[in-house]
Amino acid sequence: MASNNPLPSPVLSVSFDAFAIWICSLPLVSFVACVVVSVLWHFEETTRTHCKVNNYLPSISASVGGFMPERFIWRVGIALHCLPRIAIVPYSLHKYFKAAADKKYNLKTWWFWLLNLSASLLHLLENGALITLTYISSNDNRDVHEASFIGFMVCSMVFMLLWCVLFKLTASQPMTNEEYTLFRRNLCTMTFNCCSFGMALYFFFRHNWYCEPGIYTFFALCEYFTILSNIAFHWHCTWLFNGAYFRFGYFGDESAKTM
Repeated sequence: MASNNPLPSPVLSVSFDAFAIWICSLPLVSFVACVVVSVLWHFEETTRTHCKVNNYLPSISASVGGFMPERFIWRVGIALHCLPRIAIVPYSLHKYFKAAADKKYNLKTWWFWLLNLSASLLHLLENGALITLTYISSNDNRDVHEASFIGFMVCSMVFMLLWCVLFKLTASQPMTNEEYTLFRRNLCTMTFNCCSFGMALYFFFRHNWYCEPGIYTFFALCEYFTILSNIAFHWHCTWLFNGAYFRFGYFGDESAKTM
């Protein structure tokens, strides 16, 4: 039976699942392509450090910002990744948690509103820092690049923590199997992300202090795990919208379709 007030035909209609896969695949494919090209074409240049010891993998900065075509691949991939993510994801997550909190009387408070707003702002700042460190390499301006990287990591880790807190507060009591699975996966991903970043810092300073062969390779591996876990966390976040779609000028769930 057709609805009395059917929705007009959209100019663009895309499922959120497909959108999430596309958005998350852009940095993943770009990152893997840059590392592979760096190893095959620019191995000596991207693994060389001031210590002049043997290393076997390039750091992320060296593989994505040092040479062409890696720099072009990474910049295009991040631009295509960040712009739609900035335009859609923060608003969608903020709206989801607000709607979930409205169903619970004890969450209609100023502090929950502040947590939700902070998570959205951190998501925007994370993407802004990612764009800045992508387009201003350490060769262009080392101070700006380092500050952007620090900002990216801080915003990323605090956003992960706030997301877990917001999800825990708004989930069913007790959690459904689906909610528990999503919460556990993101909690584990956040923990892995923090641990891998901590290990990257350890190997980075150890390499600079002692110049041991191969230590920079462990630093690079930990950097890879940090980036991959960041991508995985944001992909898991989009599972909140499984079955949803967005249209040009309209965003809703499948129940809003003409029956």
